[in-house]
Amino acid sequence: MTNTDEIIFTVVSVLAEADGVPPEELPYTLAEYVDPSMIEALVSNDYDCELAFRVPGHEVTVTAAGEVTVDERSSRTGTDPQPALAERRALGTHLEQRRLQQFFDTLPCTVYQSRNEPGWPIEFISGNCRELTGYDPNAFIVGGITFGFDLIHPADRGRVAETVQAAVRNEDPFSVEYRIQTAEETEKWVREIGVGLFSEPDPIPFVGTLIDLADLESEQSVGRRLPTSSENGLFDDRRW
Repeated sequence: MTNTDEIIFTVVSVLAEADGVPPEELPYTLAEYVDPSMIEALVSNDYDCELAFRVPGHEVTVTAAGEVTVDERSSRTGTDPQPALAERRALGTHLEQRRLQQFFDTLPCTVYQSRNEPGWPIEFISGNCRELTGYDPNAFIVGGITFGFDLIHPADRGRVAETVQAAVRNEDPFSVEYRIQTAEETEKWVREIGVGLFSEPDPIPFVGTLIDLADLESEQSVGRRLPTSSENGLFDDRRW
């Protein structure tokens, strides 16, 4: 785990401890209230500043040294303007992040971003993953649950990996159907559609969607049962 990964895990762990729950059961994701990249940038640069933000029930402060304080705001010294600037930037990015999160949560699919590493670690996943997988978003982000090692059915992992890596080599999008194992130990068939962000440095991140094939087939079945124009009386010659 890199230093930037560690600071996100530390923040989530401290908040979970404050709420008396394990990190993977925290009822919200950090990305709903602050852009995690702002926290990562803070600790990866040699700045003498801190970042403050609010989550439900708590005020959080993160320093450039990686110190995380909840509900006790640290005092600042000096007149360095960078902290205030960082907070203003974080506020703007935070609002954009929340709008995106709310939008993703309304979609009839699960949206994710992962890294092209063993297990495909998740960096972001929309809240509606609960209905599809049985896991909360934080179970993927900080709880150690991965697509490759936990979600994808063992019998399908090799085939999925071959499809994804072939797409990476050719810098193409990919679409693959496979079984997942949910937190409730049930199986579901899903369709994953994704693409690598090839302009980013290695390991290449993926963005994509997961669609429950049962829901898709149900919608298609409803579409096939829609009445024709003659069945619902439209353009029926007998009505003229």
